[in-house]
Amino acid sequence: MRKLAFLLISTFLFARLNPFEPVVKPQNEIILKPSYFKQKKVYLQKDARILKKVIFVYQSVSGDIKQKVVDINKHVDFHKPILIIHNPAKFPLKELNFLNLFKLYIKNKTILIATKDRLIRHFFLVRPFRIVLDFQRDADFLTVKKLVSNSYVKKVVVGNHEGYYRVVIYFDAKYMYNVKKTDEGIKIEIK
Repeated sequence: MRKLAFLLISTFLFARLNPFEPVVKPQNEIILKPSYFKQKKVYLQKDARILKKVIFVYQSVSGDIKQKVVDINKHVDFHKPILIIHNPAKFPLKELNFLNLFKLYIKNKTILIATKDRLIRHFFLVRPFRIVLDFQRDADFLTVKKLVSNSYVKKVVVGNHEGYYRVVIYFDAKYMYNVKKTDEGIKIEIK
C-alpha cells in the first residue's frame, strides 16, 4: 500500500499541466527563409595528385542525414582550387486557367490559386507526392488535367464532386509546404 501511495505522489509531483506541450522549447521561434548554397573553393594539400572521390553529406526533407559519393579518379593540380557551384533553379511564371473556376500561377517556389471559393480542407499524399485541396462550390464539369513543363510541378488535375471541386497538384519530389489564405486566393509556399 505504501509503494502504491509513493508511486501516485511521485507521479503527481512530476506531472505537467499540458502533457502535449514539448519539454524542449525551440530557441529560435522565427522561421527564416532558407539561404541557398552558392559556391565554395576548396584548396587541396601540396601532396595531392589524384582526386579519388567527393562525398556530399546532406539532410533530406524528412530530416535524415544521407550521403552521395561521386567517384572522380582523375589527376588534379593542387595550385588551383576545386570550385563547387550550386545554381538554384529559377522557374518561369506559369499561368494555368481552369474553366471559370480559378487561375493557377506557378513562380519559383510559390503557387497561387486565384479564387474566391472557400478552401474546405487540404492534405498531401505520397507516391507520387501531391497536394490535394478541396474548394466549396457547386459546379458541373468533367475532370480537367493539365501537364506542366519546366517546373517542379508536373501536372494539375481538377475534378468535380458533390458540393466541392478538388485540385490535385503533382510534384517531381517530396517537399515541405505551407498553405496560406490571401486576398487573391490560396498561396502555397514550397520548401
